[in-house]
Amino acid sequence: MGVVHTFAAPTAAPGGLSVLTEWRPDYVMIVVTALVAFGYLRTRRTAATRGIEWARRRDVVFWIGILATVWTTNGFPEARSYQLMWVWMAQELLLLLVVPIILMSAQPVSLVTAVHGPDNPIACALRTRTLRFLGSPLVSPVLVPVLCMLLIFGGLGAFAVSSVPAGGLVHLILLAAGVLVALPLVNTDDQRSSLAVGLSLAVGFVELILDAFPGIALRFQTHMTLVHFATDRPAFSPVPIDDQHIAGGMLWVVAEILDLPFLILAAGRWIKADARDAAKIDAELDARQHWAADGEPVSEPSVDRPWWLDDPGLQDRFGGQKPPFRPAE
Repeated sequence: MGVVHTFAAPTAAPGGLSVLTEWRPDYVMIVVTALVAFGYLRTRRTAATRGIEWARRRDVVFWIGILATVWTTNGFPEARSYQLMWVWMAQELLLLLVVPIILMSAQPVSLVTAVHGPDNPIACALRTRTLRFLGSPLVSPVLVPVLCMLLIFGGLGAFAVSSVPAGGLVHLILLAAGVLVALPLVNTDDQRSSLAVGLSLAVGFVELILDAFPGIALRFQTHMTLVHFATDRPAFSPVPIDDQHIAGGMLWVVAEILDLPFLILAAGRWIKADARDAAKIDAELDARQHWAADGEPVSEPSVDRPWWLDDPGLQDRFGGQKPPFRPAE
């Protein structure tokens, strides 16, 4: 008969130091975090061996993101998430909106591309149809309210609190979704056009409004949506429905506040994309010179004209003129 390892939930009310002293292992996220950290270390060592320059501040940001992941999935939020609904809600929001931004700000995808080339497995995975769809500017901002609705009313939250492994799987899903949302906003190699980024910003404003609905619904709900938090509650915890209302208020307010950095990042990305597109157009126009550097004439660039101005049957009607005849050089 195998030994079943159980972890006793804290019986005292959380205090000031409990955020650092209380831990509960999430084995799924321990394995995932260890693999990500090992992969980064190995890639970083290869980059150093090949003489590829990489900013030390990015290393610092990455390890801060790893520590944030470990604490969120194994520290105080994990230790208390099965007791208090508001702590559980805070944990899910951290994994969806905060931790991915920290990790992706370190540019790990750019590091892998610099070391292993543009056809590395991560880049190839991001170019698949499914991930391209989920990461598109019309879809990725909407992932946040959709996942929040699934957590509260769609059964995903009930599955998450049913067991520690199930909770770890949901944590991985939320973190992956957060990466898809954050990557286009902070990735320095993102080459989307200014139109696409502007569309993402517009959808982000709509998503800012949509984020309020799950929190409002949870805040004013008159019955428990997650039965897990209605039973076996510790003596120090509030009434179950009050705990749910706190969680709903947190989702309502915190999700709206955390959306602001996303909008700021999207606006900054839009400005950079517009400047990049303008520089590209200027370069193309400069290349279209009437005379080459050695003095020999080159073909004149085609002029964009409405088709009807060159149509013989419509020239008189619209006042168009036929372009002058140019003999072949």
